[in-house]
Amino acid sequence: MRIFLRDNIDKFDTAKDHNYFFTKDHQLREDISIKLIGEVIDKKAKQPQKILSIACSTGVIEEKIKNRFGLIVFGIDGVKESLKTAHKRGIITMCTDVSGSLPFGNNYFDFVFAGEIIEHIFDSQFFLEEIHRVLKTNGYLILSTPNLARVDDRLRFLLGKTPRQIAPFHPYLYLHIRPFTFELLKKSLLDCGFTDIVLKTNVIALKFFGRELKIYSRLLTNFYPTFGPTLIIRTKRN
Repeated sequence: MRIFLRDNIDKFDTAKDHNYFFTKDHQLREDISIKLIGEVIDKKAKQPQKILSIACSTGVIEEKIKNRFGLIVFGIDGVKESLKTAHKRGIITMCTDVSGSLPFGNNYFDFVFAGEIIEHIFDSQFFLEEIHRVLKTNGYLILSTPNLARVDDRLRFLLGKTPRQIAPFHPYLYLHIRPFTFELLKKSLLDCGFTDIVLKTNVIALKFFGRELKIYSRLLTNFYPTFGPTLIIRTKRN
């Protein structure tokens, strides 16, 4: 059964912006995602382009996309209270189970944005196939998700320790039921009909014994994006 976990809705059932929206790491993730959209917008398009944000919450990044590029922004989420805030930000909202069939016709959107949601979905293949269906030919998916193979988790595994992303009693990571490496995410996207995959990350982070070192280096993140804690992807629908 394709369901959006009740625990996720209970955890995020609020009309307020979440604190992590304003952390440096999240701001960098937003900036990179927005830049990936801006690089491929058709500036000669005669009609306004449309973007769908899946699990848009209160519409923080969606408002930035709307204001910066003039796109028509649709947002879906399973939390009604969050959608009220998103609607006030000028987002066209709809309350739905984001793990099920998307409530839009084929070839409807120029862009789909799926930030930090695929790791919460049971049926990743169906999720990606639905995104492929609602995207126009040559439309783009911008997706971000935690990286199972971040550099410190690789070292943890070598030492017989548990990678952070699969900790069952973490305050929120326990809701991440489908952790991805870049290799696995790339294969999943290709299998579902996507191509031209571009990978970015926001920071290089090392966390051991409760202490964390973060390296905010554009040079390092550009050369070693598979080491970062977040995989940020842009890919095109065939």
